[in-house]
Amino acid sequence: MRVAVAYSTGDPAGRGAGQALARLLSAEPTSCPGAVQCFKTGYLTIAGFPVEAVRLEMLDEAPDPQANAVIVLSKHRAESGRKSLTVHHPGNPTEDNSLGGRPLELAVAYPALAKALLISLAKASRETGLAESYEVTLEATHHGPTTPSKPVVFVELGSTEEDWRSPLGWETLALAVEEAIRTLPRLERECIPAAGFGGTHYVPKHTRLQLESGYCIGHTIPRYAFDRGVTAEVLRNAILKSYPGPARVALVEKKSLKSPQRRMVEEAAEEAGAKVEYI
Repeated sequence: MRVAVAYSTGDPAGRGAGQALARLLSAEPTSCPGAVQCFKTGYLTIAGFPVEAVRLEMLDEAPDPQANAVIVLSKHRAESGRKSLTVHHPGNPTEDNSLGGRPLELAVAYPALAKALLISLAKASRETGLAESYEVTLEATHHGPTTPSKPVVFVELGSTEEDWRSPLGWETLALAVEEAIRTLPRLERECIPAAGFGGTHYVPKHTRLQLESGYCIGHTIPRYAFDRGVTAEVLRNAILKSYPGPARVALVEKKSLKSPQRRMVEEAAEEAGAKVEYI
């Protein structure tokens, strides 16, 4: 398994975390396709691009065409200002593509990598002391890029300018990525790939399962996406667009979805060959 790391050079959180990761791994400066900053070790390419992270549609070719997956380091923005360390997959479950990508299109998920990153992020936040003030959580699938054929997972630091410029925050993301890449092969062998449905944007029940259960969760389609016009095709793709193969289980937060919405998930799961488990 070969993973690349990308970030936007205009994003202080992504840039800071990318450079912290390069220092942690003693990566050497070099050049790579399309990037304005690039560092390499024997097994990892870390690169910064002069475009917003949500518009990194070129990740099949850059920074490493041979990579099987890409981790994107990014800032997280929330109106509440809540201090957060988050993991999520990109995709637009509805017609709204105001933050990049195509409408009604999901990127390819990598459930085992998302699990490795969330577990490692929780561990790293304890090591750096951020666990006392930052919430470690999954986010529901949202924003671009959506077109790469290889899986993409976002790791984010938020939610204010102060957080984005925190060296401890950068270090936390760097430590998490390094550990996640090391633990990924074991988790990929052991965990059961799943997709999540229902819940709020921060999907607390799915977050707990990601951290504590044998499930590894890829796409999560929140309750508000159902209220805003999610389609049957998107629900199927939440299960099917998963690396290295489709999710085997649809984890549905029962109380958060109306009966017709639950039936939509049940039908999509049946068509995609996944079983349904209510949580």
